[in-house]
Amino acid sequence: MARKKSRKSREQNRQSEGAAFWHVLLKPELRRPILWGLALGLIVGTAAVGVCMAFDRMNSGVHALPKYDRSLTLSWEDLPDWLQLPDNRHILEELTQRVDLRDSDRLLDRHLAERIGKALSDPSAGWVKSVVRVTVQPNSTVSIKCLFRRPAAWVRHGRYCYLVDEESVRLPGRYEAAAAGGSALLTIEGVGISPPEVGQVWRGGDLTSGLKLSAVLANKPFRHQIAAIDVSNHDGRRDRNRPYLELTTDREGSRIWWGRPPDEEFGTEIRANQKITLLETLYRQWGRIDMNRAYVNVMTWPDRITMPAVSPESHPPRRLVRS
Repeated sequence: MARKKSRKSREQNRQSEGAAFWHVLLKPELRRPILWGLALGLIVGTAAVGVCMAFDRMNSGVHALPKYDRSLTLSWEDLPDWLQLPDNRHILEELTQRVDLRDSDRLLDRHLAERIGKALSDPSAGWVKSVVRVTVQPNSTVSIKCLFRRPAAWVRHGRYCYLVDEESVRLPGRYEAAAAGGSALLTIEGVGISPPEVGQVWRGGDLTSGLKLSAVLANKPFRHQIAAIDVSNHDGRRDRNRPYLELTTDREGSRIWWGRPPDEEFGTEIRANQKITLLETLYRQWGRIDMNRAYVNVMTWPDRITMPAVSPESHPPRRLVRS
């Protein structure tokens, strides 16, 4: 019985509090400010909706203006010289396709630059190291500036050749081995790891060593006589008594026994610059760095050159000393 009285008392209190609230609210001195506030809120809300609708109509009208409704064109900023060569035109064509500039794209599309930058930054683009900027110009030109990955060497694996940059990143494309012949780039043969996906680093110390040697040989007067760098015995993995790196010359059956990678001679061989001096001397004196022999060993000291006497055998039958 006491519980029922308590519940009834609470209900009566709530009713009396509500009545008191409305009594205060309906006082003349409070009624006018409240009504003005409600009216002002309604006016502001209606105005905001009207402004949004007007802005949408204006935005649509601006987009429809002829100067904003033109098709966009693509422009590449500060292209490196090698990428402007006619033989490399296909690279820009590939990247242009990846940009995917559409007929429906317009100057005032605030997401356009972000979309293009994201497409070019994808590692699968391969040729792009980083995107510096993408700018949509008032003249309806989309201007793009990138840092590009330049091919440093061919890598032969199985029947095919692949391109890599100086950081061992695989570049787009897979080519028949014959495509590397006559190229300005050296071919690295005998790598132990299969090619990765485009844009990924091709792992392996053998490839890294081959790229270091390729950089040392670049632009040397005898460069055209070198057909490939053989890294199959890198670190002596096949035969500790054979050179770690060998150069295949353009004369069938002839090789240069190079030895350890540049900067890794550790006092057991002459340094890379001394080996280069030897090869330059042979080129000047004999016209050929292989001296028309089966092999020439340039791992020894500068006053000695090892080569076979007559027959092209895989191991030297004797040593000749030349000044």
